Amino acid sequence: MRKMVALTLAAVFVLCFVSCGKKEETEPMVSMYDLRVMMLAADETLPEMKSVSSSDEDAESLFGYLSDVDYSKVEGYFLSYAAEGDSYEIAVVAMRNAGDVPAMKESVEKHVAGRIELYRNYKPEQVPRAEEASVTVSGRYVALVMCDRADAVLEAFKKGIK
Repeated sequence: MRKMVALTLAAVFVLCFVSCGKKEETEPMVSMYDLRVMMLAADETLPEMKSVSSSDEDAESLFGYLSDVDYSKVEGYFLSYAAEGDSYEIAVVAMRNAGDVPAMKESVEKHVAGRIELYRNYKPEQVPRAEEASVTVSGRYVALVMCDRADAVLEAFKKGIK
């Protein structure tokens, strides 16, 4: 009987010790809709913007416009762009795993490089704004800001993800 009690206590001790290990918890994702509204409102000089997001029915195929990263690694995103095809884009991608953020940042930077080349051939006057685009990382979020008041939009991004 003593051996049974001792084994039971030892098992309880081991379970308690193991369960005290550090668990990696992911913070809940912020609302992509609310974040988009905040960021677009931060630059009152933006032209008419169209938007796509992870809440759209064809979200995965639309995401391919922004990045070639496997969509299963994305928790949510939005992309807003100028309706008239000018060099205005604002996007945020929330990754499921922070370890995938560097690949997403690189992919978005490739997207920007592609946009610069497109504007060189299509609308050369749009190139300077595209060349000034900012790709910013904060935690598991990657933001692309290509607009005239980038500082204000980035500030709204930082406030929105807190």
